[in-house]
Amino acid sequence: MKLYYAKGACSLADHIALLEAGLRFETEAVDIHTKRTRSGADFHDVNPKGYVPALVLDSGEIITENIAVLDWIAEQNPVLKPMGNLARTRVLEMLTFISTEIHRAFKTFWHDGAESEKLQARETLATLLEFTATQMRGDYLFGDTLSVADCYLFVMLRWAEKFGIAVPQALLRLQWRMEERSSVQAAIAQEQLFPRNPSSTISDGVRENSEEHRFEKAIHDAAVAAAYYRPADDRLVFIHTVVPPEFSGLGIGTALARGTFELLRESGRKAVLECPFLVHFIMAHPEYADVVEA
Repeated sequence: MKLYYAKGACSLADHIALLEAGLRFETEAVDIHTKRTRSGADFHDVNPKGYVPALVLDSGEIITENIAVLDWIAEQNPVLKPMGNLARTRVLEMLTFISTEIHRAFKTFWHDGAESEKLQARETLATLLEFTATQMRGDYLFGDTLSVADCYLFVMLRWAEKFGIAVPQALLRLQWRMEERSSVQAAIAQEQLFPRNPSSTISDGVRENSEEHRFEKAIHDAAVAAAYYRPADDRLVFIHTVVPPEFSGLGIGTALARGTFELLRESGRKAVLECPFLVHFIMAHPEYADVVEA
């Protein structure tokens, strides 16, 4: 088999699921802009629709569309689907919801929509993720074992982190739980994606710019990542964190957060968090809880 994928795209879900299922397969990257594969072939010859995923079976048949690919993978290994009379139907129900509602709501971020569109999308996604959290039946969506729906949802949670979308605690725990799985680590490494946590040395170089009410980290030339705050007595209310899009996914936001909390600790000040990214960070790094005021 061969999985055609694009770096950081929803096809990461299929990559993880194939590894979880224990199936033997090859991968080939696709440039979603030029529609050329890594080997130089025209991807339209594989999937005339021009987008990933595309899974070429040993028989030569090709499956496209994330729901269909994930459903086929689940059928190859019952470990990836829950038990019960309506098990497959419930998984398809969740996969459809993730695809048609959550996935689609990210469109404005990937296509550089207007700020007003992004604001509306953030609110929509936060609501959709809140609903999804209520559907969890254990450590994973359908109980204490992983399903293909968790693989798809995991990619959406990575996107939410990338674009600063508020995520419920239950789904944050699901994301961290997924990140501990060898299949997830292997897929991320094979696709040359960056893991969520950077090395500790990245946090060097964070400084406070009190005139502009922000903590900042220089990246390259004039590019700066910044965590903006609003002064409130002896506290700083953090409202927004920005990393230039061309530098996203490199762990710079996490390094900025780490350095910011280190500086706050040194100065004896407390942070109040309204910024979704910093809320996400502090939940993943409870060693800085002493710096945060509820």
